[in-house]
Amino acid sequence: MRRLAPLPPDAAREPNESFARYRQVLGFVPNSARIMQRKPKLLEAVSKLNAAVWDPQGEVTIGFRRLVGYVASKAHGCQY
Repeated sequence: MRRLAPLPPDAAREPNESFARYRQVLGFVPNSARIMQRKPKLLEAVSKLNAAVWDPQGEVTIGFRRLVGYVASKAHGCQY
């Protein structure tokens, strides 16, 4: 059971670069981002953190980063 429902995409108070970044990378805006839009500074910070982790110019390959993310999620029982 969720505690907060995601807000609709058009509920953002200002044009949202974070949503554009998620749409570009994932093809959709995750519910977690739609919930965080209640706190725009939090959404911006998490979006920038994600962008830094998934930066294609990093030293670790994208495939290996995805593998590490998958293993960490699986180890913690995440089904997302």
